[in-house]
Amino acid sequence: MKYLIGLILVVIFLFSCENKFPDYLKIEDDIYLKLISFEEGNKGIEDAKYVAVSITIKEGDNVIFRQYKENIFLIRKNNFTFLMKNLNEGDSAVFKVATSRIYDALSPLIIDSTKSDFVKVMIKIYNYYSDSEYLASKNEFDGEMLEQLLLSRYIEEVGLKMGEGILKNVLVEGIGETVKKGDGITIAYKGYFINRLKFDEIPGSTAFTFKYGTQGQVIKGLDIAIKSMREGEKSKIIIPSHLAFGEEGSTTLIVPSFTTVIYELEILKIN
Repeated sequence: MKYLIGLILVVIFLFSCENKFPDYLKIEDDIYLKLISFEEGNKGIEDAKYVAVSITIKEGDNVIFRQYKENIFLIRKNNFTFLMKNLNEGDSAVFKVATSRIYDALSPLIIDSTKSDFVKVMIKIYNYYSDSEYLASKNEFDGEMLEQLLLSRYIEEVGLKMGEGILKNVLVEGIGETVKKGDGITIAYKGYFINRLKFDEIPGSTAFTFKYGTQGQVIKGLDIAIKSMREGEKSKIIIPSHLAFGEEGSTTLIVPSFTTVIYELEILKIN
């Protein structure tokens, strides 16, 4: 009996050593799961083609990705199918996932660099849809209405207010006069979606120089923002699609139609 008890204790010890997160169920070496709430008997991912799901990824307290439930996705094109397959409709869960796995899932878009080997992924499955169910729900919103809804959710979340078509929040104050038409300016920027994924970047080492006021150099929303900026200023600019890439999206196909974009823009030099 003592031998049996000792053997059980050894097994428990070895299992806990293999599991990096003892409060979580180990799914794979780089995925751990903790169910928060679940609905027995509801349909799973294999019964559906589309999904309404909220997903938040955090490193510590810092949100590095957020997907809202209103943005319904085709399951086979969703980056998080490898996690959602563990959940039924109505389930909520927290995952610990290796950061490298998240980078791979979101490629070619990227999240800002993290220092942690694992990040926390919170998922709530609202609905799995068949083709007919999806078409019925899709009729509730057209692309423009959905963009406005998601934009409103984001602005409320970050505690800002829109004005004059765009929102501009100064992160670092500049010096001197504001940019005027005909000025030669050198800029650096990072472009993001509302979900925090980065789709474009021109760093200071490869800064972009152009004459302000020249058509076709930057999107309309950046043109509006730049005229109120000074040398050295760095600002966060939220731009609705009608002042960005519109109902067609970007020519590179990276930015979809009716998509709000967010830029961190820096005026490096004014000539």
